[in-house]
Amino acid sequence: MKRVAIICEYNPIHTGHEYQINKIREEFGADTEIIALMSGNFTQRGDIAFADKYTRAKWAVMAGVNLVLMLPFPFSMSSAEFFAKSAVEILNDIGVVDVLSFGSEIGDIEKLKKVANNFSQSDFLMEVKNPAKSIGYAKFLDDKYRLYFEENVKTNFFTPNNILAVEYIKALSLTNSNIKSHTVKRVGADYNETEFNGSIYQSASSIRENLIDDLNSALNYIPNKSKQAFLSDYIDGEFPCDAEKLAVSIISFLRLNCSAGSDDIHDMADGLYNRLRNASFKTNSFSGLIKLAGTKKFTNARLRRVLWYSYLGVTSSMVKEKQQYTQVLAMDNVGQAILKNIKKHGKITVITKPASVCGLNEAGLRQKQLNDKADSVFQLTKPRFCPGDDAFKRSPFVLK
Repeated sequence: MKRVAIICEYNPIHTGHEYQINKIREEFGADTEIIALMSGNFTQRGDIAFADKYTRAKWAVMAGVNLVLMLPFPFSMSSAEFFAKSAVEILNDIGVVDVLSFGSEIGDIEKLKKVANNFSQSDFLMEVKNPAKSIGYAKFLDDKYRLYFEENVKTNFFTPNNILAVEYIKALSLTNSNIKSHTVKRVGADYNETEFNGSIYQSASSIRENLIDDLNSALNYIPNKSKQAFLSDYIDGEFPCDAEKLAVSIISFLRLNCSAGSDDIHDMADGLYNRLRNASFKTNSFSGLIKLAGTKKFTNARLRRVLWYSYLGVTSSMVKEKQQYTQVLAMDNVGQAILKNIKKHGKITVITKPASVCGLNEAGLRQKQLNDKADSVFQLTKPRFCPGDDAFKRSPFVLK
């Protein structure tokens, strides 16, 4: 029996994710136990989550995941390198994972390992340190990689899931992990696809984009076992969450502060804060702010991250430090048994209820306080009123 981990967002969980879960059990055995390390209320693309972490975790357990743990803020919102490194460190420290499985466009683990090894070379890392302003980052990586290694990788190899896969493999190597890497080839719609295209597997982006105008179609791409809960939570006003509800607050923050407030705000360089602040005087919306400040060099994801880092005071040292805790969001009976094993063999504090914070060291307590601060702001984005402290008073969902 294997324990397989998936690093995910499930924003929301859909039939493509269900396909990955089924493929894992098909390959490793029907009794394979699956642990999802899921982003909390903020996602790797620099956005707020579509639904809160407990709601998304509940859907995941209903769809076949045994235990859902949280990747906290700001690690959940970091660029691919820091996102992968912090997630892998948590998986190492819980002490029960045999395999890390991830989706990729290429679906070839040996090819991904080769690229990850090349990406770890210091000379090449210097080559890609300063992306060209004239082209997108993925195209820049494609061109540099071919030129530097004289290797004919597939055109557009550096797609979002392939990039994350490479970073996961690098992180496993850098941490001398005993966890094996495994990939499932992504099927269906493209990661960034926002329209339904006839495939039985649609992207999370298209489900989010079409939910309001075409709920019935969106429901077709939610796993059957999660569908009723998904619909009930929608009717109850649990989602969709909307960052535009914070637009006035964020734009006011930019207009009132001539600088980011700290010389060490993470990922703040090249006059980026001034660019965002100048844009704030010309718009009253969150999306407008991103559109006005965006360039090929400053991707929308990076701009969103920097906005949140500035607003919530996230420094580079915070993002680079080792994660001290994780939190249980949801589980079934098998997940409860896994949790007992983690508590016996793990080297990281696992929060299961509010009182668990007593077990945190000083660094862990700082990290938890930052995550709580971010979660309290997130509550303002929900369709219905939700108390600011609700996120850190809730207990995990348990599927009986």
